[in-house]
Amino acid sequence: MSGDVLDYMWLLDRFYKKLPVKTPTQQQLDIPALNIVHVGLQTHIKNFKQVCDVILREPRICARYLLKELGARGSIDESGVFIIYSRVSAHTINTLFKRFLDMYVRCSTCGSYQTELRKAGKVWIIRCLACGAETPVRPI
Repeated sequence: MSGDVLDYMWLLDRFYKKLPVKTPTQQQLDIPALNIVHVGLQTHIKNFKQVCDVILREPRICARYLLKELGARGSIDESGVFIIYSRVSAHTINTLFKRFLDMYVRCSTCGSYQTELRKAGKVWIIRCLACGAETPVRPI
């Protein structure tokens, strides 16, 4: 009986030695703040395309989420400026954008922002590039 315990402990020790070392230095994504400007009755987000490039999302998907949540109309011009055809406070836009990041960008398993969003049939899936986890999310 004691030989079995020793063999088990030896195998367990060998197993732990072969595991890769977990590095806690997961790089945090530096997401720039949205540059929100009010022009008349419109709201412009000047650096929208650059922010979407950092979070690895298509600007039209992020814009669709924001417009749906705001109940407003809008468009993205050729220079990457997101125009909302109503006056919306910067606080509201930043709150909705943070909610978008939490729901459609951040990995629910490891917390990394290095993810990609893809559509598999009718289901949207977030695939983490850091840990490899796949999480289904609500359609946008």
